[in-house]
Amino acid sequence: MSVLARICCIFTLVFNPTFFGFAKREAFQSFKVVVYNVENLFDVDDVSLYDDYRMGMYGINELENKLDAIVSVLKKIGGESGPDIILLQEIEVDRTPKKNRSATEELLRELKLHGLGPYEYRLGYDPKNSPDSWPSVHCLTLSKFPITESRLHQLERARPILETTHLIDGESFTLFNNHWKSGASSPKMEILRIQNAEVLRKRIDEILKQDPTIDFLVGGDLNSHYNQSTVYRNVMDRTGINDVLHSTGTEPPGKSNGGKLYNLWHELELDERGSDAWRGKWGTLMHILLPDTLYDTKGVHYVTDSFQVESWSRHNKIEGLEIPFKWSNELNGFGTSDHFPLSAQFMTNGGRTAKGKNYTKVETNQRSIDYEGAKKNASVWNQSKLNPKNFGKTFYFTGIVSKKKPFCLKINELEMGIYSFDSQTKESLFSHSIGEKISCYGYLSRYRGNWQFIVAKNDWID
Repeated sequence: MSVLARICCIFTLVFNPTFFGFAKREAFQSFKVVVYNVENLFDVDDVSLYDDYRMGMYGINELENKLDAIVSVLKKIGGESGPDIILLQEIEVDRTPKKNRSATEELLRELKLHGLGPYEYRLGYDPKNSPDSWPSVHCLTLSKFPITESRLHQLERARPILETTHLIDGESFTLFNNHWKSGASSPKMEILRIQNAEVLRKRIDEILKQDPTIDFLVGGDLNSHYNQSTVYRNVMDRTGINDVLHSTGTEPPGKSNGGKLYNLWHELELDERGSDAWRGKWGTLMHILLPDTLYDTKGVHYVTDSFQVESWSRHNKIEGLEIPFKWSNELNGFGTSDHFPLSAQFMTNGGRTAKGKNYTKVETNQRSIDYEGAKKNASVWNQSKLNPKNFGKTFYFTGIVSKKKPFCLKINELEMGIYSFDSQTKESLFSHSIGEKISCYGYLSRYRGNWQFIVAKNDWID
């Protein structure tokens, strides 16, 4: 070795921090939080409050296919080791703890087998309480970081809110995992969601009073749209998410904003907002809401414009309609969930969150699914395409009206049910007589154990 090379080598050693025993350490820690309603992850103990998850309807094959689907989505979001923190909803409460592995235990086992984690976890119910007080399904929080505290907040006719505090690079970060009362369009159910929101709002006000700089996040399935008070303005005088929880579309200024919570849906343009679909309309039932403290210069802060709707073809999205590939426990189980997960990135370097994209405009109605796009990309139907992997895909077909109640077409030698949730389309279908030949576009679906086509719009009848 030359003299010059030796000098360079010594220089490298001396100025390397590890030479003196100091471990190399990142100036900050970046981590991802995911909220995900996995739609009815149940165990196989044959004890269920839902008929569809008892013996004969649901077993080990269905469970394995369900777990595989969840794992594939989590790997797409968080890489081979999965996301850092996951707020899950719709995990079955274990009513036979001494009989079989619970749904939670089955999930944790599957995650470990596939190299995700390791995760600490907290349950969204208290197994020590009487089973009479248990919900049918609960929230579940998974974390790669130590969970230093947890508590439950009971709700009226909804799953308890699961509050957990995580220690991340020396900083405390509190997360509220929610699954409010269902029935977004129902004024009666909104009364219950207002109560759900009041419990959460009271707790948030309490922790902010104790520490105005506390870092926290609200996530989960609130069964409310981000624009709930606008969409249902004619039937709801007050809503839980907008009027009680104070979800807002204005990005926090980095200082106190009166306890309002910034709804990250406002980082996306109007035509990108949607995590679920129902009767031809997009919904935004899943949420990540942030306080102003995640925009200041202390502790944890939000990474600007990192909010994403996690949808992946061949994993959890139906191509053509671009909607969630909902779960079905039929035919050994297929699909994933009726909700897309949401994700957001955070850091612990205490830097202020920069100004990012902020679209304050609010839709006055729910956005329609792009049926024209599905129709344009439809393929011609044949019986070989009758399998679960084509569920939700749009096809063009011709058949003879064989029944009126229920409405059916005989397509070649196969009789298929035909349905529409649109009243005008129903009227057009029923105007055809038995024996009449018609051509339609429809997307493949199932109803009560049978395949059917759903004709979305009147112009889908050719």
